Amino acid sequence: MKVYPHSFFIALLFSVFYSPAHSQNKDSLAGKKFVVYDIYIDGNFKTKTSIIRRELTFQKGDTIQMREWAEMAVRSKDNLRNTGLFNFVSVDTVHLSTGETGVAIAVEEKWYIWPNPIFQVEERNFNVWWEQDHRSLDKVDYGLSLIDNNTLGLRQVLRVGFQLGYTQQFAVSYAIPYIDKHQKGGLQFSATSSQNKEIPYTSVGGILTFLSTPETTLRQEYTGRIDYTYRQGLYDTHYLEANFHSCSVADTILKLTTDYFSGNETSTNFFGLKYFFRRDLRDYAPYPLSGYYIDFSINDFGLGLLNSHPFNIIYIQTSLHKYWTISKNFFYAAMVEGKLSNNAEQPYYIQRGLGYSNDFVRGYEDYVVDGNDYALVKNEIKFRFLNVPVQNLPLLGVHQFNKAYYALYLTLYSDWGYLTSPTPYVVNNFLANKSLWGNGVGIDLVAYYDLIWRFEYSFNGLGQNGFFLHFQAGM
Repeated sequence: MKVYPHSFFIALLFSVFYSPAHSQNKDSLAGKKFVVYDIYIDGNFKTKTSIIRRELTFQKGDTIQMREWAEMAVRSKDNLRNTGLFNFVSVDTVHLSTGETGVAIAVEEKWYIWPNPIFQVEERNFNVWWEQDHRSLDKVDYGLSLIDNNTLGLRQVLRVGFQLGYTQQFAVSYAIPYIDKHQKGGLQFSATSSQNKEIPYTSVGGILTFLSTPETTLRQEYTGRIDYTYRQGLYDTHYLEANFHSCSVADTILKLTTDYFSGNETSTNFFGLKYFFRRDLRDYAPYPLSGYYIDFSINDFGLGLLNSHPFNIIYIQTSLHKYWTISKNFFYAAMVEGKLSNNAEQPYYIQRGLGYSNDFVRGYEDYVVDGNDYALVKNEIKFRFLNVPVQNLPLLGVHQFNKAYYALYLTLYSDWGYLTSPTPYVVNNFLANKSLWGNGVGIDLVAYYDLIWRFEYSFNGLGQNGFFLHFQAGM
């Protein structure tokens, strides 16, 4: 069965960044205003007040037009939720006995310190592990990690993890969002050491091909990274990253491929630089229903240094996401993403096309499309058919867990992708250099603590169809 996209999705695509203004009668509020006498914050038992004030669209002493207040309050509430620090947030005015007007902010903090047992599938997505790996426990990582998502109450994030299984790894990272009194500049550090006894070294017909050596280590990796971040205002963030990679593989790989590393060597060491910018005005980042998001990055791998066969691979990547609330329970979202590289032939260790992370056309989850440059478009209509408001859980005495909510959405989606592939060493890369269409329907579950489950049934341009499960928003 050949599947064609619905024409209305194509028409809607052209309106990705067009959103008509909705007017309303504000005559009754014209000229009315108030001065923020003070800001009263409650519920932040750990989070410092300065972290909360950083997210507000107003400050103490500001004069605010009443007709603008509702939008400012909603935006401040969304900003606080998107920090990931709070389960619930309310922002409202309070009238004081002196006749002044203040603003009361109430937050309910999440549980921040998680001594997590690690049990995760080591695959591109859950469906590949379920179908192609036949639910094999050999493709599972297990271990223990410690995460503090609000170290010192300053929104700093400390992660330490040790895992065994498919990837044996030790990792540590520390993110400090603000290092200056103006809360603009920040630093992030991370380092990992990992090894594998099985790795993919090519793809055949869109399916990754693995080499396994159960008795010996096949690949050893070390990485380090440091980022300087600059948050401009409330919604724009700039990142400047410097990184280092050191990786070696068993010489068995040289008998199977000629391009795993540059020059077909058994090891590589290289530096990388990256500039990344994002503008984020989504209402709720884990599962947005209104607003928009833009990112742009310039990446340089290799810098022409270190290796006996030095390389310098530069690529630009960008994405644009727009979300509309059509009515109380109807929503529409569209996304455009693209990647463009300067280098025709890239080491397989670095090269990434479609099929990794969240960069795939729905319906093609089982495949990788190897190559350097791609375009990806996603469209989705949602209908919220069940929305259970916040419920108290009286049997749980810990305030971070004594409330719950969930919502269910029926989704209809249509995706398109195209990838160019100059790489000559991949066998039968038959999905490259052609339009890829995927369509389907699904049900999304969104719940407490940013839990998202997507149950989707998709059809692709190969005449294939099937059920797919994901654990993050589609775009």
